[in-house]
Amino acid sequence: MAEFSDAYWILVQSTTLLNIVVQAVAIVLSVVAVRGFRGAPINRVLKPIPVVMTCMLLVNMPWASFFLFSIPYYDVVYTTVFTTGVVAAVIAAFQATMLLTERRHL
Repeated sequence: MAEFSDAYWILVQSTTLLNIVVQAVAIVLSVVAVRGFRGAPINRVLKPIPVVMTCMLLVNMPWASFFLFSIPYYDVVYTTVFTTGVVAAVIAAFQATMLLTERRHL
């Protein structure tokens, strides 16, 4: 098996850190969008987006910590958070489909 150089791991960790920063900004913007479109039909589509972004941020966080800490039951926490994010994304996609097909009330 090939060994990766230290430069590779620095690149991986810095890319992960950049990903976390971008996702943190996206969470703030998605909350602003949800509050800004309150009462509009598109708000149903936007409501799950902060949940999706937060879950994906939490899923990426342990990779950025350089494994300095160990979370008990990491697999259970990871699976729960990731599943919550995916379910929220499916809800947002369903709401978008309902909005685009003009079936706003189910």
